[in-house]
Amino acid sequence: MRELRGSDARGAERPVQDKRFRQMLDAAPDAIVVVDQRGRVVALNRETERLFGWTDAELLGEPSRRLIAPAFQKVYDALGGGDSPTPAPRKRAAVSTFARRRDGSDFPAEVHCSPLSTGENALSLVTIRDLSAFQGAQENPFQQTEQASVILASMGDALITTDVAGTITYMNPTAERLTGWRTIEAQGQHVATVLTLVSDATREPIESIPERCVREGRAVDLDEGALLVRRDGTEFAIGDSAAPLRDRDGTRTGVVLVFHDVTERRRVASSFHRQATRDLLTGLVGRKGFEERLARILKRAAPGATDHALCYLDLDRFKGVNDTCGREAGDELLRRMGSLIYGLLSSGDTLARLGGDEFGVLMECPSLTKAEEIAGRLRRAIEDFRYVWKEKSFSLGVSIGLIPVTAASGGAAGVLRVAAAACYAAKSAGGNRVHLALPEAAPGVRQEAESRRIMRLSRAVDEGHFQLYAQATVPLAAEHPARPRCEILLRLRDERGGVEAAGSFLPRAERDGLMPAIDRWVVRQTVAALGRLHRDQPDLELPLCSINLGVSSLNDTDLVPAVREYLAQHRLPPAALCFEITEAAALGNFAEMVRLISEVRAMGCSIGLDNFGNSMASLARLKALPVDYVKFGGHYVRSVAEDPVYGALVHAVKEIGRITGIVTIAKEVESETILQKLQDLGVGYAQGHAVAAPAPLVDAKGEVALPRVQRSAAGRTFRIE
Repeated sequence: MRELRGSDARGAERPVQDKRFRQMLDAAPDAIVVVDQRGRVVALNRETERLFGWTDAELLGEPSRRLIAPAFQKVYDALGGGDSPTPAPRKRAAVSTFARRRDGSDFPAEVHCSPLSTGENALSLVTIRDLSAFQGAQENPFQQTEQASVILASMGDALITTDVAGTITYMNPTAERLTGWRTIEAQGQHVATVLTLVSDATREPIESIPERCVREGRAVDLDEGALLVRRDGTEFAIGDSAAPLRDRDGTRTGVVLVFHDVTERRRVASSFHRQATRDLLTGLVGRKGFEERLARILKRAAPGATDHALCYLDLDRFKGVNDTCGREAGDELLRRMGSLIYGLLSSGDTLARLGGDEFGVLMECPSLTKAEEIAGRLRRAIEDFRYVWKEKSFSLGVSIGLIPVTAASGGAAGVLRVAAAACYAAKSAGGNRVHLALPEAAPGVRQEAESRRIMRLSRAVDEGHFQLYAQATVPLAAEHPARPRCEILLRLRDERGGVEAAGSFLPRAERDGLMPAIDRWVVRQTVAALGRLHRDQPDLELPLCSINLGVSSLNDTDLVPAVREYLAQHRLPPAALCFEITEAAALGNFAEMVRLISEVRAMGCSIGLDNFGNSMASLARLKALPVDYVKFGGHYVRSVAEDPVYGALVHAVKEIGRITGIVTIAKEVESETILQKLQDLGVGYAQGHAVAAPAPLVDAKGEVALPRVQRSAAGRTFRIE
């Protein structure tokens, strides 16, 4: 990968300097150039030099449109790669055009432009694929060379070509198999006769995509939910795209259609969607599914009518169960609580676990009076419930925020925020009560609750009301390097002398913009504690301590300089620190993540991906980010003992990690059964109550108390000192 230097590239330099990024682009089979907002070439790969005949010195800083034949430069500008100042383009379908080499010769090409980064110095990635071989084959489909025939026949995707009238001129063997038509029968037929498409949702016919391509004069993709009806009447889901065929003068001569069977992919995607909308712990509807149902009710709500109400429930004294008996007892309590609440609701009501010890109830009710009656019944049932765990008995309460759901309520996310604020008002008033927030009172309740929350968290940062805990991360293989590891966990001391887990306040802190300040507090306190330990015991091997960073800290350009200053101040080796970012945050802020990885590694610290495995694309993403380790999400870890699919996925990630040098860690390991399964799968490290519970980083005497792990000779049991 060649890159621009000097003052013209200050804003663009960081994203293209990453060594792993450059290696990936140089390995690409297509020509790739990185352009700035004015369409100037910032970087190019080796294939660009080979294909076009230009050197990097001749192209860097030049308009990228010089790579396009003059007659097609307006098409290229519309795609988003031109030289007029424009925002970073949205991802668009590829466009068929003609490119121009250094010697002035033109060749058919497919050009795709997509955003690489956003902001003041936005960059775009332009991919140019040489279609010379394919275009030559299309000039006379009945006299293709033997090589072109072999290539088309061996394609895994189905391929059909038509003339401008939509008459089929060629089908490859895969297209024959998927449609049930032989080429000799299909040639001369209109494409709509051979390729019969219907909507999976409505069963209505779908317009022929080649006809759309001819009418619109551009490449088009088939919408999701299309079914292909084969000649024998069987059906399966397909995904396809069509692009215009053009001669050397740019005149459309037909359409090329590429499609493939996506039945299994849609089945897996549907399964993942069900998992995403379900709470795996309780089996109830999850937050995403609850929001989707709430959105549907809001959409069809009649003006002036009140036939639904929403209860937002937050259990009182739940933390005492977790602190006294551990996570397993807390999880079982949540399952029982879900069953208790569900048994008190009507068939048309929806119960969901919204996160932590919070539940949501969407009720069908004729009036707010009836809704209040139901909410009161829920409160009394939970108050009367006694939870017994290993001879310990607990009584609970519940704070309930109740709001009407009407056509004037707004969007689903806003309705949930109002309900959460009403719940917070109930808890602030002493808990174990129902707080009804009427529409005219809801804004005031929300404003007051949010103001109190922001003040409380801000005061916690300023006055040190947070407390740091450390939880050991242990190696599972006897021969694994034994350097100690731990994760730094954050707790918030409450007014009653207890501590709140991070999950109860960090989401709100993220929404209120307080995470950068909280993250810096955690780093500063951790470095100070480790520095003191290193100074007092210089011969002690320091553990590798992992610190979680919020998504907003990815945009905090002053974070790394601040960390560097803390390390120098306390004389702590940078290798003692590792920073974790969740997979969802990293991939949602890719450019910022690439920058952070580069800066953190340059500083001498490590970096890892937390909650890995939350989407189907996780394995591909693992190769795109040069991290030091990945932590499997809790739902993966809890499922490995019962579901062989999760075990296979964990094993696949472990193998990729073995090849690439990425360490694998399983968190939330809560049972010996799961621990044994993870060892059998070859996972590198484990973290959870089955191994070690979190403990204060600094003990009551003010001394740093990091956990030290010893393992048995068999390498299968642990002792925490």
